[in-house]
Amino acid sequence: MRPLQWALWWVLGGAALFGLIVYVCLRPSSGMAPWFPQIDKLQHAGAFFALSFWCLALVERRAYLRVTLVMIAVGAGIEVAQGVMALGRSAEWLDLFADVAGVLMALGVSLLRRDSWFAKVETWLQPT
Repeated sequence: MRPLQWALWWVLGGAALFGLIVYVCLRPSSGMAPWFPQIDKLQHAGAFFALSFWCLALVERRAYLRVTLVMIAVGAGIEVAQGVMALGRSAEWLDLFADVAGVLMALGVSLLRRDSWFAKVETWLQPT
């Protein structure tokens, strides 16, 4: 893990984001938006981008591959859970592909930065 002044808060924020994403993905289905039937794919990609981008900011570059694989496994686990739960949800390959796309976009953006964006935020919040 990166040496961050507020590491505990960053980890707790990531855990809260993880919990929110799992809850939203596994709650009973509320139907689709009729005006945009594939919006759930954008939601999957966006959620996994946010979660992966958050988690990648917590670790050193040498751990990026592990974090990426864990995020993909989380997406696959959610799809399996949706398939076995009787809550009006169904497992879909396209959802998993959207999750993977979000994870890979977060990895790409994270690789463009040398430092963690958390470290940058912490420097901005330091009193001068």
